[in-house]
Amino acid sequence: MKRIVTQLALILLLYLPLSAQQAVGTWRTHLSYHNPTRCETAGHLLYVLANGGLYVYDEEDTSVRTFSKNNPLSDTDISFIVYQATYQTLVIVYNNGNIDLLKGGEEVCNLPDFKNKQSIQNKAIRQACFHNQFVYLAAQEGILCLDLKKQEISNYYALGKEVQACHVADGTLFAATPEGVLAGKLTDNLLDKGRWTLTEQSLQTFLEQHGDRPFKGTLPEGITPDSPLRNYPYYLHFEGERLLVAGGGHVADRLNRPGTILMMEEEEWSSFQEEGISQQTGLAYRDINCVAQDPTDPTHHFAASAGEGIYEFRNGAFVAHYSLHNSPLKSALPGYHEEEKYVRVNGLLYDSDNNLWMVSSEPEENPILILQPNGTWLTLNHPEAMGKHNFGRTLFDRRGWLWATSSRPNSGGLFCLDANRTQENTSDDRCRFISQFTNQDGILLEQLAVFCVAEDLKGDIWLGTGKGPLVLTRPDRIFESGFYCTQIKLPRNDGSNLADYLLNGESIQAIAIDGANRKWLGTAENGIYLLSADGEETIHHFTEENSPLLSNSIESIAIHPRTGEVFIGTGKGLVSYQSDATPAADNLREEAVHAYPNPIRPDYDGPITITGLTYDSDVKIINSAGQLICQGHSLGGQFCWDGRNRQGRRVGSGIYLVLASDSNGQESVVTKISVIR
Repeated sequence: MKRIVTQLALILLLYLPLSAQQAVGTWRTHLSYHNPTRCETAGHLLYVLANGGLYVYDEEDTSVRTFSKNNPLSDTDISFIVYQATYQTLVIVYNNGNIDLLKGGEEVCNLPDFKNKQSIQNKAIRQACFHNQFVYLAAQEGILCLDLKKQEISNYYALGKEVQACHVADGTLFAATPEGVLAGKLTDNLLDKGRWTLTEQSLQTFLEQHGDRPFKGTLPEGITPDSPLRNYPYYLHFEGERLLVAGGGHVADRLNRPGTILMMEEEEWSSFQEEGISQQTGLAYRDINCVAQDPTDPTHHFAASAGEGIYEFRNGAFVAHYSLHNSPLKSALPGYHEEEKYVRVNGLLYDSDNNLWMVSSEPEENPILILQPNGTWLTLNHPEAMGKHNFGRTLFDRRGWLWATSSRPNSGGLFCLDANRTQENTSDDRCRFISQFTNQDGILLEQLAVFCVAEDLKGDIWLGTGKGPLVLTRPDRIFESGFYCTQIKLPRNDGSNLADYLLNGESIQAIAIDGANRKWLGTAENGIYLLSADGEETIHHFTEENSPLLSNSIESIAIHPRTGEVFIGTGKGLVSYQSDATPAADNLREEAVHAYPNPIRPDYDGPITITGLTYDSDVKIINSAGQLICQGHSLGGQFCWDGRNRQGRRVGSGIYLVLASDSNGQESVVTKISVIR
């Protein structure tokens, strides 16, 4: 017995570090907790509202805890907080009017009625006051009353005018409005506007006495949680295991966001220099829409803007600015007195020779530019690329061809260039701009905006358009006549023998391909879809209503190249989902194949993940007696086991062997999983 216990202890020590990895199917939020705007004291706790996020600082043990949707809040993008000590409740109001009552830092009661009130458009809260068990919230068009004892919305007094502050004294509720201070007795029916009277109180004096407390910014030093500087994940891209984020861009119009470049590496966030750039360039530093890392120097980056050209950084510090004065970049409005504000660049991308490529929107010349490693500029002036609106996302496919999207609704399309790997010589180039696609049924798709492009593991090109996803199954024929795209058809299975096009009419803003060749599609208004490799099966459809997704408006998607974690940029911030697929290994190596969590403890009933496999590996799990417990194939380089046998029952304590072989049956490895019940 002593020997068995010793062996089990060694197994526990061997596998303990792997148990810290994130479980498949779990979510994480990556919200900004910078720039605090409100704080509420609750004994030794300090609740802080910052950039729409909430965290709490414990003055006794100096710990910091963040809150987010489903952890345990019900929504995101907070606009107002206030704490009521008697009921130990933090009132949390979101920008959309949703309300949470957070009691004891753990228990949440959601009050969605104010959010669902369609007759009120602006649900901003200005200030709060307390009376007995009630909290009165000064709103844009009236006063909202919450009953903390019953945990419900008690009343809404629609005054038809902005309430800047409210106060209760001597049984009377006072409301400060632009027209003066109104008063109503709490014993009256205050739902009747006629019960409110205009007082002679000075509005200014009332606001000085009872108005909202300005935030003084006296927070303890160093308590801000490690987090992105802003909730602007417009562009996401992995360089190795480093996540690069750009925070602004050009859609129908400029987003007019402050210049934002963020980086997450080893779970720590940092940001590039912002201060002083405008003073050096003489132009506003804003709307950074993409960032590219030098393949030869991980400290060297270039960033493109939606109107001010190109910025160069080293170690996150600003180095140089490239625009009309020192490069071949051109303005979309040449000759205009502010032409330097319309140098619209996007799609920064390095080729295999370390040349930095970019596309420029709407100029009369130089729509495609190349910055060589020696600092020399090359320009490509193909007529097919001239004057294109909203040139955006770019891709080099496995042939080295350049693909670039154009997302203007009435004049968008797709550009493809085969430069024949001779950038200096354009005479052998082939290029084409497609503004009207024809699908496999001969149907012409007109006025097509193309928002994103991705190449899957088979070499097919997937496009995200304003009319759903399109697939180019023979992209090598794009320069030939008769070229067509494919709209995937889904049978109705109703006996009619009819089918519908996949996500027809959905605006697809982002596409990413995971290790199992499945497609992650982000939409403008309907969340994110995970499709099977052929696109014919919807595996998941995540929305803000059925998941921790922060918003149904998806701006970007990037997948961690090792773990398979899917990072999703939404209109309200960044969130990630641990997928069950990872990139496949080139070959099976025993030292690279791991299982987690491992060991499996008695209270764990989630998926057990085996990583480090080759594509479509055959996986068998057997017990110590050699009996087959589970069998299947990997998704990319990963296989998940639910910890149950073939009869669906949880397996007992013991050591279980994982036998994996590649799809050809030529390589095999073995790893172990320890189960403790």
